[in-house]
Amino acid sequence: MDDEQPVEEVEDQQEVAQDPEPEADAQPEQEAQPEPEADPEPQAQPEVEADPEPQAQPEVEAEPAPEVEEVPPQQEVPEVKEEPQAAPAEAYNGDLPADITSACDILYSDNPSFNWLLTKLTDAKKGKDGLVVDSVGTGGLNELKEKLKGNKSDIMFFLLRVNTYDNEGSSRAKFIYGRFMGTGVKFMQKAKLTPKLGEIADEFQVKHLSRDADEDMKDWDPETLGKEFLRIGGAHKPSKYDFGPNAVYDV
Repeated sequence: MDDEQPVEEVEDQQEVAQDPEPEADAQPEQEAQPEPEADPEPQAQPEVEADPEPQAQPEVEAEPAPEVEEVPPQQEVPEVKEEPQAAPAEAYNGDLPADITSACDILYSDNPSFNWLLTKLTDAKKGKDGLVVDSVGTGGLNELKEKLKGNKSDIMFFLLRVNTYDNEGSSRAKFIYGRFMGTGVKFMQKAKLTPKLGEIADEFQVKHLSRDADEDMKDWDPETLGKEFLRIGGAHKPSKYDFGPNAVYDV
């Protein structure tokens, strides 16, 4: 019996000696944990900076430019309708007519050297005998209006030639008689002139339209005058009224 007890003690010692083995196995498992250190590899993300590739878009912007330039030439055809805008007329370089009668004869002729005539009244009491030829011109309505702007204190009478045209190719001349009274004319001058207006008008034998005016020349424009001609005109209706350079009314 005494010999068996030592055997049990020996077995206990062996079992105790085997206990340290699992501890040795646990240590290597903990040392294997450093493997997750491979995470730093995702830092290669800066390579995503390849975004600049979409900047190649500017190349597309140049595509429509050449095709759009081909359209305007097709729209240039209507621009031919600028015929009414004639070139500015040359200034009148001839001698001033000696009197109203000779000036009217030139203006009424088939080939006049001017298209408007302006006279000034030097003495209201004298009536037609107080009229003198002030100026003539080739610039039509627009030139005449500019001339009258600086005559605030004057009494003047004028005649404007207007050429009309129709679709058949025929042309006729119309004449506008104007009675100009500046806004600075005194009342006594106007009173003396009133009984003389009839004889003064007779000096301008041919006139299709008569109108009053002052330096503002209100309603003295191609459209207003053209419509007035149509209102008083006969059966023949023209297609165009030509009041001089850059002053044309198309009916």
